[in-house]
Parts: sequence; structure tokens; C-alpha cells
Amino acid sequence: MSGPLHAAAAAAADSDARAAARRAAREARDALGGAAGAGLVFATPEHADASPELMADVAGILGTHNLAGSCVHGLVMPGLCAETGPAVSVAALCGIEARAFLLDDLAGREEHAGEEIAALLPGGPTERDLVVALPDPDVLGGGAFLDGLRRALGPASVVGVGAVEAAGGASLVWAGDAVAAGAVAGLALRADSPPRVGVAQSCLPATDLLRVTRARGHWILELDGRPALEVFREVARDPLAVDLRRAARFVMAALPGGDRLEDGGYVVRNIVGFDAEEEAFAVADRLAPGDLLALAVREPEAARADLKRVVAGLAEPGPALALYFDCLARGRALFGHDGLEAGYLAAGLDPTPLLGVMGSLEIGPVAGRPELLTYTGVLAVLDS
Repeated sequence: MSGPLHAAAAAAADSDARAAARRAAREARDALGGAAGAGLVFATPEHADASPELMADVAGILGTHNLAGSCVHGLVMPGLCAETGPAVSVAALCGIEARAFLLDDLAGREEHAGEEIAALLPGGPTERDLVVALPDPDVLGGGAFLDGLRRALGPASVVGVGAVEAAGGASLVWAGDAVAAGAVAGLALRADSPPRVGVAQSCLPATDLLRVTRARGHWILELDGRPALEVFREVARDPLAVDLRRAARFVMAALPGGDRLEDGGYVVRNIVGFDAEEEAFAVADRLAPGDLLALAVREPEAARADLKRVVAGLAEPGPALALYFDCLARGRALFGHDGLEAGYLAAGLDPTPLLGVMGSLEIGPVAGRPELLTYTGVLAVLDS
């Protein structure tokens, strides 16, 4: 189905999973003005174990089984920002080419997932394609999954959010009438114009780019010829500089996508260890001498400003649909209260339909290629 894209999004916080799914689906269908050609369905952990039943209910109401979704930590929706408690959200789409997918049994063949997704795109991937990938985080270990996406999907944009554990203990994803763990679900979309994507960071650089001059595996020994831990302490400052474990909650490594620190153009990795004797710290990624990094500070005021920058950059000319994939370490954990991000998104994008969810990780573009992101909000918009 092609033509001008029409979309709608709705959410419901009923304590009964199927009642929540039915209410959200009806609101989305009514706002859309009829049956959908495809959709996204997300449920919080309290409702995710009922996903087969709620997906069947949504399919019946929207008039399509071309649906995908996952278990998420919470919702970031105008009028309903539910970081805790049971809720379901639904986005309904028509007038766009869309294919839902579920890739299971990926253990040992994660690198081939990109080829299977690319095969869903007629004629191969183009710059007009948006792939919404919803992985069980276990699939991302070792990097083969993302490497495969980069090779196979080329010019397509890839965004997504990591599933969280449902009440039953598994990180569930779903598409059509199938539900699985250890899998990747999603939607492969082809629009009339290229999707537009922005990455809002929570951790903003506190240094210029620094060159790794000595390293050993995950351990950074020297930066620009200076002891790495000395540089870290300067950024952390007292009293955090003497409480390194606490400092690591706020000071992190920003790894650029190129040789410059551009807006949103870096990935953030935690500092995972300190060695006072070697004057070194360890990063949750392997770096080698010659690599570049900056030290970044997790700070709510700067995060607000970065989110406003991203929203302002994508608000015009008035998108038909906005998807927001948020880190569960943002929201109340970062800003101190619920609803701040939903408020900024609604104020900047209204009347664009918005579906926003919080997950265990994010996927978004850095320097033009999909990366595993943390502490970010990834905003993707599709124009009419």
C-alpha cells in the first residue's frame, strides 16, 4: 500500500492487558480513520506475557496482522508517560510500504540477520527505507548483528530499542502472531522520502577529543601522553575525583564516529574499572593506540538542551509520524520526574502522531551507520 503516509498513535494504562490493547488500538484506528496497513505494538513488562492475545486483539481492530513490537520498560507518550505500571501503546500506519519481521534462532548467525531484513525491501535497500529493529539484547553480544546490518542495509536508516524482560523473565519481541525471546522483531518501511533521524545525548563532552597513546585491551593507560586516570580525575573534580566508583556514574567515554565531535555523533560507553597503580581506567569497549575519545559528563540540563536541539531540527516541514526510542536511564532517573521528554516532544512536534518507548538500549545512526547507543533518545520522523 503506497501513497501519502497517514499515521496515528495511542496508549492505554489499563491493568488488564487485553483491555489496554483494545483501547489503544481503537483510539489509533479512529484517529487514522480506518484500517491500517501496518503497525507497532509495545507492552510494559506487566502485560508482555499476554502478547499473543493482545496482538490478536490489535490485529482484529486495526485490520492487519502486519504488526511488530516488544516488551519495553515504559512509554513516552503525550498524555501518558508511564515509566512504571502496566501500559500498551499502538501506532497504526497506512499509505506506506511496510513489512513486519521476526528473526528467531539467531544464535551463531547474528551477522546474517541484516541480509534477511534487506530481502524484505523490494529491489534492495535505499535511502528511503527506515528499518525499526527491536532486538532481545542478548542478540547484540559480540557486535555481529550490527555488523551485518551495516553490510546488508547500506543506505537505509536503522533505528530501534532493546527489549526488556517481561514478568516471566524473558526479553520478548513479537511480529504477526509469533512471539519469541533471543530474537529480533521489527518493521521494514519504505517511504516516499528519506526518513530523518536525530540522536539526543544525555552525556555531553567535557573535553576535546583525546588520543589514546597507550592501551591494553579495555584499559586506557595514557591519553595524549598523560596518565589516563589523571585526566579522568580532572574531569570528575572533587569530591567525585576521590570516589571513583561514584564518579563513573557521571563521567563516561564518548567515542566519535569520525575525527570530530559533532552533535549527537558519538557513542557513550561506561567506565568499568580503575587501576590506581597503573593510573588507568577501563572502558566497556576495546580501544587501541591512535583511537580518539572524549570524556563526557551525564548532566540533565545539557540533556534537555540536546533533546530540544534534536526536536527543533526535525519538526519541519511537519512529519506524518514520529518514533522516539529512549533509554531507561533517562526519564525520571535523569530529569527527576516523569513526562519531561514527552512534553518537549509534544510541544515541538504537535500535531504529529508520536509513539515513544523506553528500552534497555537504543539503535541509531552515528556518522551515517547504525550503532548500539546508551543514554540516548533516538527520534525518527517520516514525512507525508
